[in-house]
Amino acid sequence: MKITKQKTKAAGLAGVIKFVEKRTAEKSSTLAIFDLDGTLFDNRTRTIFILREISEKFDSRVPALAAAFCKFRNLSIVDYSLDVTLARLGVKARLEIEFIKQEWAKRFFSDEYQKYDMPLPGAKAYVERVHKAGATVIYLTGRDVGRMLVGTTEVLRLYGFPVGVAGTMTIVKKEFEQDDEIFKKEVSEYIDRLGEVAAVFENEPANSNILHARFPAAASFFVETQHRPGAPALAAGITRLKDFK
Repeated sequence: MKITKQKTKAAGLAGVIKFVEKRTAEKSSTLAIFDLDGTLFDNRTRTIFILREISEKFDSRVPALAAAFCKFRNLSIVDYSLDVTLARLGVKARLEIEFIKQEWAKRFFSDEYQKYDMPLPGAKAYVERVHKAGATVIYLTGRDVGRMLVGTTEVLRLYGFPVGVAGTMTIVKKEFEQDDEIFKKEVSEYIDRLGEVAAVFENEPANSNILHARFPAAASFFVETQHRPGAPALAAGITRLKDFK
């Protein structure tokens, strides 16, 4: 039997909850797709913790970075690009930058350091509401299974997000090297077979556009945090959010 998809894109955050509740009462399944980095979580705190650790563990090799933390004030200094972040911190020597980037990558793309991410305001409470209303919550992230799946599950559990229980799924990449956009485009084809997508939440314009095109009947939200430089314009019909409050 073919499911008739009802448009929810103009409903807003509260409207998504009402739509899911209605479809649940009708014994129909709904799905809500959430990206993680920059959507549910602010990972600038992960970067700052890692840089601070590097500055203290290797202070003689990274003198400019170590000195920068004497005047560090807030997270606004952290950019999507690590190169930009280091420039803002006053790190200019090529060898120091190369060393920092190597040490940062070892830590940033690993299970252990994801616990230093911080949920965006209202994110945990909103995901809980969506889940309680009856939607299957799908965490769709460009993190990879080999290095980051365990940490992803742990950080979701740490901050109280529904995870590992009925009505939740966590989908990550098989290989770290796979392009995020290709990954999400391929996975969206699989998700489309699972049920009716009620809402999509992303912080990357390209990914947001891909998912909006795949699920045009869903409410599509773009979280205005950080994203890749040179990103495409956001497609019409996607709602912008500062956070989940």
